[in-house]
Amino acid sequence: MFALASALLALAATSATALPTISTLTTRASTTPAQNLCGTPDDSVVIADNPWIVYNMMYNAADIVGSACTGFTGLVTGADGEQKCGWNSTWDIAEVASTSNVPKGYSFVGLTQNLENSIAAIASIPATYDWVRSNDSAYKGNVCFDFMTSDTKGDSTSSAAQELMLWLRYEGGQLPIGYAAGVVATITLYGKQWSLYQGVNTDTGITVSSLVVDQADQYYGYFAGDIKDWLLALVSQGLFTTSTFVNVGNAGMEPFYGTVSFENKLGLQINLA
Repeated sequence: MFALASALLALAATSATALPTISTLTTRASTTPAQNLCGTPDDSVVIADNPWIVYNMMYNAADIVGSACTGFTGLVTGADGEQKCGWNSTWDIAEVASTSNVPKGYSFVGLTQNLENSIAAIASIPATYDWVRSNDSAYKGNVCFDFMTSDTKGDSTSSAAQELMLWLRYEGGQLPIGYAAGVVATITLYGKQWSLYQGVNTDTGITVSSLVVDQADQYYGYFAGDIKDWLLALVSQGLFTTSTFVNVGNAGMEPFYGTVSFENKLGLQINLA
């Protein structure tokens, strides 16, 4: 995760409440065919007529001994009857001692619509994230949401921008930036306890604030919640105000090593007030 903030720059260039509906997506078809992204370190595909981009952002591809791929499998209907982005993430990465603590990249689905609005202008960010994991070896990596905010509209490159991570599940001893400095705060969110860590990504100068769910209470294949509640929880900690802009938003996995595959369904969108 240590180079994730800088990797997201490429993407940027292109209250506990009931979960709001995302039924506006149920009528959206797409002409985008299913495809697997395994080539260049920045393979991506924009999903036509939907608010998503599928991205195989392997920013440390030179350290991969093996392969890491991200696939768009098509639009799917979840158990809740809502339309979602079907995608997968497949890693076959050898564990090499010199790079075992290096994230190889980020396999994710990002938002392409209604970004660069302030938190105050956003009514909700409903999210449902289903994943089924199959692994043939021990692995290191996580399942997370990753957003970037700034007091300047569109800014995700300056040191004034902030990267926000929500760790749903983590394996293999992965640690957030700022771990050595200790827990900044303990927050109750989505009915669980989370620890807040903060530190500066030395590659970018951007402060990363990671909210990590307690290990004993990690998510096992399903998350549902309003992402705005997460942002408001950080507002209550004084990280920023509701006038800050949400400039990048996505959900995915960070591979370090291992032979593992994830089959995913993601529902995520920004609803404006």
